[in-house]
Amino acid sequence: MWLSVLAVLSLGASACVMAPLQPGYTECGDFMGDDPCQPGQYCADATLSYCELGCTSDVNCASNQECVKEYGEQVGVCLNTCPSCAYD
Repeated sequence: MWLSVLAVLSLGASACVMAPLQPGYTECGDFMGDDPCQPGQYCADATLSYCELGCTSDVNCASNQECVKEYGEQVGVCLNTCPSCAYD
């Protein structure tokens, strides 16, 4: 009896593993049903699952963008990268 209960519980726990999010999408919220923040947004309040425009790192941007912040600022904007630009 206990063995079957443990087997069911372990199967249920493994079913809760979520697939990784696409680049730029970040989790926001303390509950499984919460929607992620879209690229160009960051999680401003995980308790309320509230996303705001901007970025705190490149993780919040699409794969062809980077997070650019003004000096001393915590939040920036996602800007397109230049794939053909040569950096010296």
